Amino acid sequence: MARGSYSNRRKAKTDKVENLYKILGTRSNIGQDRIKEKYIEKLREFPPETHPEEFQEIRRAYEILKDVDRRKEYDMVRKYGDKLEKTMGEVMFFIEMGEFKKAQNLLNYVSEIDPTNIAVKIAQAYLFLDMEELEEFQDLTDKIIEMVDIEEKQDFIFITASMLHSKGDYKQVLDTLNKGLTYVTDMKHWYELRIMARLDSGHFKEAWQEFEIALPRIKNLTIDDLDLLIDWLNIGMELEKWGEISKIQNYFKKLSTNLTDEEELSMLKYYLLEEAEAYVEVNRYREADICLQIASQIFQKDIAIKERRKEIQPIAKLERDLVRSAKDQEVIPYVQVKITDLFLTKYSDEENYEEFLKEYPHEMMQELESEKEAIAYGVMRIKKKYPSLYKEFNKELVELFDESTEGLNREQRRRLR
Repeated sequence: MARGSYSNRRKAKTDKVENLYKILGTRSNIGQDRIKEKYIEKLREFPPETHPEEFQEIRRAYEILKDVDRRKEYDMVRKYGDKLEKTMGEVMFFIEMGEFKKAQNLLNYVSEIDPTNIAVKIAQAYLFLDMEELEEFQDLTDKIIEMVDIEEKQDFIFITASMLHSKGDYKQVLDTLNKGLTYVTDMKHWYELRIMARLDSGHFKEAWQEFEIALPRIKNLTIDDLDLLIDWLNIGMELEKWGEISKIQNYFKKLSTNLTDEEELSMLKYYLLEEAEAYVEVNRYREADICLQIASQIFQKDIAIKERRKEIQPIAKLERDLVRSAKDQEVIPYVQVKITDLFLTKYSDEENYEEFLKEYPHEMMQELESEKEAIAYGVMRIKKKYPSLYKEFNKELVELFDESTEGLNREQRRRLR
């Protein structure tokens, strides 16, 4: 993926709870209808083009607070987390020192004094996870779900899933979500947590099947669906679902027509260009070109996007033809390796090229070097079927052809035509 591990965007914290209201420049008693207003104000103050780091923080805060159910979930953690701040400070100190028993004893002591204190129960659950005592963790979280009010059950199910995700226990994340489905009303967030667990566990095919279910109908798309759309696009390209990409492109285009706020349109542009450049950095030009294609279709008057695509599109074409030629049984592997070497030398970074050299098939190349007629035919095949490659590396391929045809008799030369 272009952006690395998916879980990096959603880490659960076990110490002081971050004040997302402060990030948006407001207070916890703000009405739900004014969250977006504060968000837009902050975007004007910190536009993504000039303040990318601040933008990421603002975006993250908004994603949680704009959703009624997720805001309740956050408020619940913050409410209990504030009460726990001092105790958790001591607990975290013991954990860092490897004194798990002392941490556990401290929490058990507080729990005996106040057995209905949900804050202490949550801290104990975190501790069980740190101690890798998953059975105790599961028993305790089940009890907490029974203890909390009906309107908080969904929130704690999501909190439990997030805690398990932070420890990489993705199977338990899915089990927790499935078991708590009775109390869930925010199905979009439920699916998002499932998808993230599947992605971070490397089960891309299973995640792929759930994206379209998780998203709203195409006519109802909003900026809040952007992250999920980006992930859907990335997984589609990762799984080489090239025939499905046009459908995802349509989702992006429909989203753009649904957006009326300039800041939200800027955000869409920023995300697409960020993905494109991330792919360029890892020498995946076809994927970069797809992101730029979507951006150019949406922001048709943006000269910078058009110019960038003009730079990337020809390289993406070369990359596609290189992949196609590698599957061509009429191109001898000797020629394919030579062209791959030329492409990587020109268009990949040092690290990528070094990986290629580590796997370089020296023995095979030596064995095939004498197959002059087959090498010459391979070059001719490239010229006929993959003209972009032949044009790009014309000098080197002409030299290879001349070397291979030297000494061939008339009949052998005739067969090359």
